[in-house]
Amino acid sequence: MLAESELRLIKPLLVELQLHEQPHYADHPQLSPGQIDEALDVRPTFEGENVVFACRDGQGDLTGFCWVVLFDPGTGLEGELAEVYVAEAHRGRGVGEALVRRAVELFEQRGVTLGYVWTRADNEPALRLYRGAGFEPTQQLVLTWYPGGVGAGGRRPPAQDPGPGAEAPPASGQRPPTKLDR
Repeated sequence: MLAESELRLIKPLLVELQLHEQPHYADHPQLSPGQIDEALDVRPTFEGENVVFACRDGQGDLTGFCWVVLFDPGTGLEGELAEVYVAEAHRGRGVGEALVRRAVELFEQRGVTLGYVWTRADNEPALRLYRGAGFEPTQQLVLTWYPGGVGAGGRRPPAQDPGPGAEAPPASGQRPPTKLDR
């Protein structure tokens, strides 16, 4: 394991990695080595914060919430809509839109360099909500690791093949791009 004082040694390799990977994401800005180097701040810390927004009805009961996680893995502040839920009786009334809009406003206020949300590919209402707020699918694939090599129920989750030309489902296969993938 690298000592904290040696972390600076990986920066040239991170720049090289980004230069190698970015051509695979033509819809992302193609940065120069200098731009990548300038954007990278390799630090040994991981800082985070939870912010939960909620909507209430006229009686004060919660109708929905949006749990936002802000964190800086050392490459710039990132934000995730970790959970968004609207009670069934209150759906279709703009509660989800208001919550997600407030989360995006927080991203903008805090200078988030990358924001993302995970959902299932078949969750059409959520996809409309998130796309309406400016979130877009990514091209990156995420492989999930489970302790002991097994998923829920003591077995590996089934592989999901979205079919030719379809995007992999975000919940099982998408990873948000890093700050430098943008």
